Amino acid sequence: MSESQQAHRKDEHLSLGVNIWRQNQRLQVGAGFNDIRWLPNTFPEMSIADVNLSTTILNHHFDWPFYIEAMTGGSHLTGRINGQLAQIAKKTNLAMAVGSQSIALKESDAVPSFKIARHNNPEGFLIANLGADHPIENVRNAIDMIDANAIEMHVNVGQELVMAEGDREFYWLENLATIIAKSPVPVIIKEVGFGMSDQAFEIINQLGPAAVNVGGANGTNFAVIERRRNRQPDTFNIDQFGLSTVESLLSAQLVANQVPLVATGGIQSANDIVTSLMLGASLTSSAGFMLATLMDKGETALIQQIEDWQRALPRLFTLLGAKNVASLQTAQRLYSPTLQNFINQRQSATH
Repeated sequence: MSESQQAHRKDEHLSLGVNIWRQNQRLQVGAGFNDIRWLPNTFPEMSIADVNLSTTILNHHFDWPFYIEAMTGGSHLTGRINGQLAQIAKKTNLAMAVGSQSIALKESDAVPSFKIARHNNPEGFLIANLGADHPIENVRNAIDMIDANAIEMHVNVGQELVMAEGDREFYWLENLATIIAKSPVPVIIKEVGFGMSDQAFEIINQLGPAAVNVGGANGTNFAVIERRRNRQPDTFNIDQFGLSTVESLLSAQLVANQVPLVATGGIQSANDIVTSLMLGASLTSSAGFMLATLMDKGETALIQQIEDWQRALPRLFTLLGAKNVASLQTAQRLYSPTLQNFINQRQSATH
């Protein structure tokens, strides 16, 4: 049976996204994880056994401070990948988010490509996913579809404007307020790779979601992906637009953000997880890096990669004298001139 145009688009996103990671063609936007240096803690006065990596967010206690971020679903191919990711999440005791479920609300044939996540991981923490314009009825249906424990409402102005068939109107705040008030599970407001400024955090703090995923640049770049899909490379180019994950996390600090933070966008090592937690995230996630590992090397290799991170994290915490996520956030660090310049400019603008 042939699949719909929207299902084909899901496969295009998958192929283009993986190829960008595979060919190391990701663009560097702003300051990255390497713009932060950790200061040595010569006398940590602790052992690895003292480290507690758990974190509580979204009304849930997570054993690990990272999860498998939203990637895919909506076609036969992406359904198989969702099934694999769910099996991996189960084996490694990680939470997992599915990709946007909007297609499954329109096309019943796409529903199994999301339901497989719950089928393969019956007891796991699963995060549903919809765009910020969906009404509460759709939100409830997406949650029920996978028996989700939370839902990401993604905000993606940049991606939509690059898409030839994308939205051109973005009136989201009233709808998001309704969803946050009425959703049966915790709501995460999530960017999809363009990051968030201090202005965004001020607005989000007024909305009061359960968490905000900063979705910074330097991971999967949907501006690049959609331009390649359109095959019109010079029509509307915002490839370098946005704030990095590091810059977004620091932007939250500039306005005394009170909403728990999730960091995603270019995370591809245990060190990146530590730096994100150091900058205020309660939880981190990885999408493109994990997807590329799965597609290139298979399930066993991705499980090995995740377990490597799980073994490295207690050692890195010990290196910095941090017994838990909260104490890690007080660890001393140095900022590169590029990052310090960003901080100085934004501090001036917010005062």
